[in-house]
Amino acid sequence: MFHRLTRMPALFVGVLLVGGLAACDPDGLNSAEHAGPFPYESPSDAADVSLDQALSDYGVRLPKGAEDITYGALKALDGYPFNVQFSMPCDDVPAFVQDNRLASAGKKTPDEVLTDVMDAGFTPDASPAYVRAKGTKLPKVVGAVFERSGTCRMFLGA
Repeated sequence: MFHRLTRMPALFVGVLLVGGLAACDPDGLNSAEHAGPFPYESPSDAADVSLDQALSDYGVRLPKGAEDITYGALKALDGYPFNVQFSMPCDDVPAFVQDNRLASAGKKTPDEVLTDVMDAGFTPDASPAYVRAKGTKLPKVVGAVFERSGTCRMFLGA
């Protein structure tokens, strides 16, 4: 009987520890590796529409050489938040900006992409920023581009 009493508290503590770990990580040990139902969906952002649909809705055309594409787009939320980031050759940035009717907006990193920029390890307000040019009938899109080792990382958000 005495052994049973000392085992019960240990068993109870073990159950509490396992339950606490499950509560801290409800998606399991690999929650950071979440792969959504859409190709290119960012593990840190959710999407309820495909990248192609979101790009079409926002009138954005990615350059042919775009690599390391990630995005998030939630059409179900009010305001339809959208963001996409990708890498491209820096020489292609001016053509991308022109094709997507973006205009220079100084160097202040737009709030819509600020978190993604910092998460990627770039210093905010250190590179060109863009906003959809006035007078277009396309939805508002903002962006920032950062160069690292001869490759540019483009961040777009709405």
